[in-house]
Amino acid sequence: MPFSTDTRTLQPGDTYVAIRGERHDGHDFVQQAFDRGASNAVTERIITGVRADRVTIVPDTIVHLAELAHERVARARARVVAITGSVGKTTTRNAVAQVLENAGPVVASVGNLNTLLGLSLTLANSEFKPNTCLVLEMGATRKGDLSEITSYFKPDISIVTNVRGVHLETFGSLEGVQEAKSELVRALGLDGIACLNADDPRTRAMVADCRGEHMLFGVAPDAQITPLDITANVPLLGEHVIYVALAAFAAGRAMGMDPKVINEALCRLKPEKGRLNRLPGRSHSTLIDDTYNASPDAVKVALNVLDKHPAERRIVFLGDMLELGSIERAAHVSALRQAAKIADLVFGCGPRMQQAVNELPPEMSRYVYGFPSSEEVASELTHGRIYRPKRGDVIMVKGSQGARMERVCRALLAEHVSPESVLPRQTEAWLSI
Repeated sequence: MPFSTDTRTLQPGDTYVAIRGERHDGHDFVQQAFDRGASNAVTERIITGVRADRVTIVPDTIVHLAELAHERVARARARVVAITGSVGKTTTRNAVAQVLENAGPVVASVGNLNTLLGLSLTLANSEFKPNTCLVLEMGATRKGDLSEITSYFKPDISIVTNVRGVHLETFGSLEGVQEAKSELVRALGLDGIACLNADDPRTRAMVADCRGEHMLFGVAPDAQITPLDITANVPLLGEHVIYVALAAFAAGRAMGMDPKVINEALCRLKPEKGRLNRLPGRSHSTLIDDTYNASPDAVKVALNVLDKHPAERRIVFLGDMLELGSIERAAHVSALRQAAKIADLVFGCGPRMQQAVNELPPEMSRYVYGFPSSEEVASELTHGRIYRPKRGDVIMVKGSQGARMERVCRALLAEHVSPESVLPRQTEAWLSI
């Protein structure tokens, strides 16, 4: 029986699970869930006006869902490949899933459902055969997040892509990020395998946290998996893609796969929505959509891709980067300066970017502009103001999820392309926010 935590996407017959979130309490929507056809509900308290026999009351609805998912995983004897890191988790997850599908049945986490709730919901709703391999992206914004997730979904193979200055607002420092990410390695048993980026010092240091085997990937002299192992022509943008391929290759080798089969799978990779995805833009321009999320390091990668892409004009739309803590102000100014070096026009979208634009030298005001939100920029573009694309333009759009820069992409996307088919966050639930 499928489970749902959102009345907007709930289907008749689903069991509605009421979650207490930061902005909304799902218990306020239980009656609405039944009105939309829910068969049952799981709550943490009695719901007035709802028959008691249609409600299961538990101490914690997220834990309840996690326990249900854990039981399903245990019954299927599924192997778990867990992936974390500051940058590149999702692309790596998809590459690993693509590779491992050649060794047996695979179920991978989807979208941004990388929290305990998201993973539990995905696995509780998934059908998987015995001995299925679960490829799970695991995110963390606070110390202990990964320890909690792995207490329900213990990894057999842990992959750490890198440690960067992401979520510093909650982790406090790079050391805090490293400590949190290393929880995924410490969760491995004696028969577990840690696949670690040999070229990232903080990730490499996690070898000391591994009780089982470890496999280093990168260009370092002692790496077991190196670019020499990758014979595939990986069809993704960006120099960083080599690390995606190396991580996926390492996962395949950890599962005992033949190198030739792994490389054949890497040739079939496709870009994900919102991740350096090259799309047709209006007036025969080229749109590079990188709006899934953003950090200072990810912005550097995106701008490097733009800089190397053939173009008559390069245009950049940068949205706010969130959860940067004390480096927030300097990071936004730095990102705009980097963009200004390679672009003909730069648009900062959001209050943080707008403030950073104001801190730039006066001479940059001729080609660097600030706006309070992606919504306003999208409106201006739709009405043909601030910028008109033309043939030969290559447009880069990037920002944190909260900046909602996909609105800008929607305004720049070629008219014959459906936004729902190529852009992130185009569901009814997202569009209503």
